[in-house]
Amino acid sequence: MKRALLAMSIAVLGCLGASLVHADDGISASDSQPAPVTDPAQVAVHYHAILQNPEFHDSDDVDVDERFRDMLTQWFFKLGEKISQFKYVSEMSRVASMMLTGMVVLCFVGVIYVIMRVYRRRAEIDLDNAADAPRQKALRPTEGYEMEIQEAIRVGDWHAAWLAAWRQFLSRLENRHLVEADRTRTNREYLAQLRERTLPSPALALLTTMVDAYDRFIYGHRLIAEADWHLFHQQVNEAGLLLHLDDKSSQPKPARQ
Repeated sequence: MKRALLAMSIAVLGCLGASLVHADDGISASDSQPAPVTDPAQVAVHYHAILQNPEFHDSDDVDVDERFRDMLTQWFFKLGEKISQFKYVSEMSRVASMMLTGMVVLCFVGVIYVIMRVYRRRAEIDLDNAADAPRQKALRPTEGYEMEIQEAIRVGDWHAAWLAAWRQFLSRLENRHLVEADRTRTNREYLAQLRERTLPSPALALLTTMVDAYDRFIYGHRLIAEADWHLFHQQVNEAGLLLHLDDKSSQPKPARQ
């Protein structure tokens, strides 16, 4: 019994001693901690020193181009997978070949079309330049209008017959050296050339009547009837007789100075 009480006393004393030792260690530890830093300059220096640590820096720069290429590569890869799952993927090569052939044919046709347009445009420009050139002869030989007149009479196109007959008449005047044919001249200018010649008064009066009729029916777009055509054709024949256009032995008189 005495031994048990002695053991219990020793245990209690041991616990009290241990608690005292821990309390002394806590007091000594709290006494050994440094005082907090309150100087702003020291805090700033410490803050910048911490920011220099490697964990606070991203050493790898973001490469936008590389990411874009990766995205495109993934997109094409997924597109290839989708196409491979297409039902008619075995026919794609033939369809691509047909499309390529069609594109080649269209390009070839387009090149031919452009060449033809350029050639036609160049021909039109040359024709316009030739038409606008001064002193450009506009009349064919007299016999060259006869077939045109007969064809216009056959179909009843009195407008075309009138124009062909008038041009034939001007060609006859040019052959007799009474006028100088030129695309830039008008009928009034031809009439002025004839008035400079020593011509009979009835012939000049008839020529003036013919020019007036031409202005009414051709320039005025007046409807030409068959009777109008026959009257004009009769006047052409009468003027030819008065001016001796078909008489090869007769020579025209020189113009008045």
